[in-house]
Amino acid sequence: MSKKPELYPCIRCLRMPQENERFCADCGTPVQNRCSDEPGILRRGCRFVNPPTAAYCVKCGEPTVYQRNGLIGPLHPNGSKPSFLGFQ
Repeated sequence: MSKKPELYPCIRCLRMPQENERFCADCGTPVQNRCSDEPGILRRGCRFVNPPTAAYCVKCGEPTVYQRNGLIGPLHPNGSKPSFLGFQ
């Protein structure tokens, strides 16, 4: 048996989605907080489904679609830019 994805209320309007919906019917927000690393010619892409509160993908570290669309922000202002490497 395949495991059904866990459904969470919409992060923007709190509407509970149906099992087959990819976007909220009321506000258009993606139902799942996927990794924003899209597959391309030179990249396999990640597309991992993260928890709704994740600003960065727990599998590869790229921003999630919720963060890219301004629905959530990182808890740390510099996000995935370690200060010991000289990132500002």
